[in-house]
Amino acid sequence: MNTTPMPRRIVALATLLTLPASLVFAQPKTAASDETIKLSEFNVSAERASGYRAQSAITATGFGANILDVPVTINVLTGEFVADVGGSLQSEVLRYVPGVITNPNYESYINIRGFSGLQSYRNGQYRRQLYSTWGMDRIEVIKGSSSIFFGLVRPGGVVNYITKKPSFKSQGGDARVTFGSWDFKKGELNYNYGGEAVAARIGVGAIDSGGWRNDDFKKEHYLGGSVSWKVFKDGLLSLDLETVRRVNQDRESAAVLRTNSRYYGNPAAIASGLGARAWLNANGLASTPTFDIFAPVFGGDDPYGRKVTMGRETYSFYESYTADLEYTQKIGSSLVYQLQFNFAIDDFEILRSIGGDQEPFADGTVRFRFGNFANYRDSYNFDNKFTYRLALGDTNHTISFGQESQRVYQDTPGWYDTAGRFQDGRYGAFAVWNPRTQPLRNAAQERAASPETWNIMRRRAEKLIGYYVGVQSEFLGGRLRTIVGGRRNEYTRNSYYERSVGNPEGATPKAKATTPLYGALFKFTPTLSGFAMYSESLEPQLGADADGRGLDPVTGKGYDIGLKSSLLNGSLAGSVSFYGVKREDLSSRDSAREVSTGRQPWFIYGDAEESQGIEVDLSYNPMANWQIMFGYSHATKAETVKSTTPARVGLPLAAFPKDVLSIWTKYDVRSGALNGWSFGGGLRDSSSVVFVADQNLTAKMPAYTTVDAMVQYRFKFSGRDVQAQVNVKNIFDKEYREGSFGAFGDPRSFLVSLSTKF
Repeated sequence: MNTTPMPRRIVALATLLTLPASLVFAQPKTAASDETIKLSEFNVSAERASGYRAQSAITATGFGANILDVPVTINVLTGEFVADVGGSLQSEVLRYVPGVITNPNYESYINIRGFSGLQSYRNGQYRRQLYSTWGMDRIEVIKGSSSIFFGLVRPGGVVNYITKKPSFKSQGGDARVTFGSWDFKKGELNYNYGGEAVAARIGVGAIDSGGWRNDDFKKEHYLGGSVSWKVFKDGLLSLDLETVRRVNQDRESAAVLRTNSRYYGNPAAIASGLGARAWLNANGLASTPTFDIFAPVFGGDDPYGRKVTMGRETYSFYESYTADLEYTQKIGSSLVYQLQFNFAIDDFEILRSIGGDQEPFADGTVRFRFGNFANYRDSYNFDNKFTYRLALGDTNHTISFGQESQRVYQDTPGWYDTAGRFQDGRYGAFAVWNPRTQPLRNAAQERAASPETWNIMRRRAEKLIGYYVGVQSEFLGGRLRTIVGGRRNEYTRNSYYERSVGNPEGATPKAKATTPLYGALFKFTPTLSGFAMYSESLEPQLGADADGRGLDPVTGKGYDIGLKSSLLNGSLAGSVSFYGVKREDLSSRDSAREVSTGRQPWFIYGDAEESQGIEVDLSYNPMANWQIMFGYSHATKAETVKSTTPARVGLPLAAFPKDVLSIWTKYDVRSGALNGWSFGGGLRDSSSVVFVADQNLTAKMPAYTTVDAMVQYRFKFSGRDVQAQVNVKNIFDKEYREGSFGAFGDPRSFLVSLSTKF
């Protein structure tokens, strides 16, 4: 599938290979490397984790700091945990973080504390996709805005995954092969070569798999590596390269059918031939929600369309190229300079059903067409940062100040319709499909037969300039720790077309704001601390309505108040936090107008949403060979609190359950007849929830509990250490829905892995 022009790919590869030497200065500001630059007690990289527990994190403050000493709620998922869970996707692992909800698809729409969006970062740099777990050393989830160091973010939090870095004075590698349900096959190989001054790591991998839905498939290739070089005394240079190419059945093409309980199957409604909204209005039910149930239209042993997609040969294609150039230099005894340059390309194309495909008529027929969409995104990021540590009397202070410059260019092919408007997709004609009596429609064939072709390109050009300063201080012999900072953000976006269009996007208003962050932590005892944090945020909304009106930027604010502990000689560690988050000036989809006009998208402007609740994140080691992770989140408030449409006030936030409980445990047998075996497993329990914050769509996803299990066995083969692992996911084959699309979660599946180190 050649969805990206060949010259573009050549440019991408050439750029990665020929970046000028003048830019080769950057510090792994988010690198979990074992080669750290030290300033007395201060490290600019995080310590490596032991087991499931990480002692330090760097995403929250931009430098390596003990999690228990930072007044921010931090969750860290280690590489060992990712492997034990059998997670090929970040979403499979993030399910165990309290307050985080993911979608059962491959996009990075992560919901943190009730607010979903593209919130995924790689080594501190924004990435569009919710990546597979290739080359990941750890995943850090930072609650709150973290706006000082990340700039334009959502106040709920961010997810930043950190790639593996090469180790000095070490040689060796590891290999892993995995087989599983639905012909799942995965192989990965990593190798590290480290000398005294230069170290390098390379990793390769591939996935070839079917799936449990009709036409499900996934093919993915990964190639990545990094080089670290001790250029000068106390100076470290690193280059990290990665490319990922993936094509899979698009999960948004799965049948997520909703209807109205009074309308569906009603003989009078069937005879009328009207859609749900029109029929309800005509029968004096104008105030009744359009969709209040999921539609059982497929019959037989598959009543809810669990395995059914809305067409054959739909797909999602994605490829990326990434280059991180980083340099860190310690200057004297108290100052570190960090410089980072990042270049990335993210290209994707999808072919899937659109229109009324989620809204069956009363007789069970569905009216829809296929859409073909693509975006080509180039991003350039350049950061400078100084970190200075000083002592004033009995107090210690770490000051960080820096500058960020980012450019993002997004090219979208479209077609020029008969009204002279730009349409960001390629469409066939609407048609009525009866899933009980007719075969699946073929998306590729209908696209080929469609008269619309891509004949116009739109470019969105984004620019961000940020300046920030943060001060972390220690008072009273380290018992009181504070962090204070602020960031000035200046963001603009403009759109350009190859020719004049009747619906050009209005330029996004220039988003300018200074976002502060204040936090304090007090150690009541050496093992128990109380903390509080307040922050504000600014974020652009990158969409536009059907007439081209750009969306206004969103402002946010939030707070955390809680406890952090490391009790029982450090065997019980974690945090309990009470939080509040609010986002204002939101734009939300106007589904009623979309249905009535037959055009999309339309938006409702000026909304405000708020969430409040409690989160518990604990790690407990009853003994050295037994690990337990416990997470719980309870939302005391999660709703729309202001809207220009009064009916929206009080609506619950989409796909954010009130209560979610997660547990994972692992026990290593170290003696007796079962020596070498490990047994583990976990569960996730979620309360029911509506999947869309829309007054016209009140269908609920029911509560559910899923259970996973894991068994490992370590043995010798030809003198090598080998580990066999079996994972059973959703062991009781629970049927459930999750995420903001209301799609079915995966049924029971099996994975068998063999791994070794050499």
